[in-house]
Amino acid sequence: MELNPALIGAIVLLGFAVGLMSAMFGVGGGVIMVPFMVLVLEQGQHVAEGTSLLVVVPTAIAGVIAHHKRGYVSFRTATPIALAGIFGAFAGAILALEMDPESLKTAFGIFTILTALRILWDGLKTRRAEQGPAT
Repeated sequence: MELNPALIGAIVLLGFAVGLMSAMFGVGGGVIMVPFMVLVLEQGQHVAEGTSLLVVVPTAIAGVIAHHKRGYVSFRTATPIALAGIFGAFAGAILALEMDPESLKTAFGIFTILTALRILWDGLKTRRAEQGPAT
C-alpha cells in the first residue's frame, strides 16, 4: 500500500479519534484501529492487533495523566488489574497467533458485536429506570 497525502490525513485523523475516544470512554482504541487497519490500510488481522496494542500505550498514558489531574484514577484498583492483564495479554497473544487470520477476524467481529449489544442493552435499561414506571 502506497502512502499518499489523503491516506496520511486519514491515519492522522484516526489517531486523533482514537485518542479522543480512549480518553472519553476508556477504550483502548482497538475497536476503531483494528478495523481501520484491516479495511483501509489492508493490514492483516494479526498485524492490526499487534499495532493497536502498541498504539494504546502512549494514548493510555496521556489519558491517565489528564484523568489523574482531576482525581479520577484509582491506582489501588488499577494495580491488580494491570498485573493480571499483563499475563492475560501474553496468553491472548499466544492464542491469537495460533489462529488463522480469518478465524481471528471473525472472533474479533463477534466480540465487537456482543460488546455493542451489551452496552446498548445496559443504556436502554438505565434510561427506562430513570424514566420511572410507565403509568
